[in-house]
Amino acid sequence: MLSKKFSSRDEVLAVITLIMVIGSLTLAVIDEKSRPQFLDLTKFAIGTYIELLIPRLRSSDRN
Repeated sequence: MLSKKFSSRDEVLAVITLIMVIGSLTLAVIDEKSRPQFLDLTKFAIGTYIELLIPRLRSSDRN
């Protein structure tokens, strides 16, 4: 059911975002001096992913 709603492109984007978030948070734990930058990178990755999904969800609701 979930695979019908999301295309393979969205799944790849979700996996890349997940890897980026996990990597950034891991580096934030390791390097305390650069922690704010890694947390900003994490916020950016999540925000970008959400922004890319919203227009697709709205356009599919209209159909």
